[in-house]
Amino acid sequence: MTSKYFYFALLLVFVTACKSDKKEPENILFFENESLTKSEGEACEKPENQCTVISLDFPVATGPDEVSGRINKTLENYIIEIVSSVEDTTTTSLEELADDFIADYLSTTSDFPEEPTWEAYVTGKVFYTSANLISIGINSEIFRGGAHGYRALSFLNFNPENGAQYFQEDLFTPEFKDYAEMVFREDQDLPEEDNINSTGFWFEEDTYQLPVNIGFDEDNVILIYNAYEVAPYSAGNIHIEIPKEEVESYLKVE
Repeated sequence: MTSKYFYFALLLVFVTACKSDKKEPENILFFENESLTKSEGEACEKPENQCTVISLDFPVATGPDEVSGRINKTLENYIIEIVSSVEDTTTTSLEELADDFIADYLSTTSDFPEEPTWEAYVTGKVFYTSANLISIGINSEIFRGGAHGYRALSFLNFNPENGAQYFQEDLFTPEFKDYAEMVFREDQDLPEEDNINSTGFWFEEDTYQLPVNIGFDEDNVILIYNAYEVAPYSAGNIHIEIPKEEVESYLKVE
């Protein structure tokens, strides 16, 4: 009896040792959010909630250096692009972007003291990950004066094997556009026989186009038309979710 217990204990030690020797695959990517917030600081004499502020909260990939570095650089460049006031900016880091945002505001108020405070809030999160696809959504709310600010949800999709950004032609067959138009018309109560712009949309040449931003979550393909893309600001953003099982035949990536 004792020998059986000894054998069982020895076997348990062996199995435990084997498990402890197992290592995580080296090609796995992990994501954690990092944050960066700056305001006018000592230069701001207004109450804290009325100061110009830029707040960035964004996912950062860790894992294989080449892959994670490529994803992180693409995300960084995109955040710089949507926040910067300069189209061909020379800004190369998010820290520099935050400093420039505050400096631009202070420069503007030196000429226009009544300029309202500026705000930039960017929040990114991983919506979906699989062996073949990473989909990251970026919410942005930016106000640089004027009648109103700008709010948008953008998506960046990546190949987890090499960190390259996917574009629509990498993800969908050409037939997906026709299916998406059918869903869009149903969502907007727009009969099939009517011109796509008959209710006030702005599609070029009266022809339906897929949105710039298409993302994925666990169950759906997400289509986002942000303000001004196909309709005036007053129409808001158009958010359409299509269950994945409905579009499997149009997907190039599993």
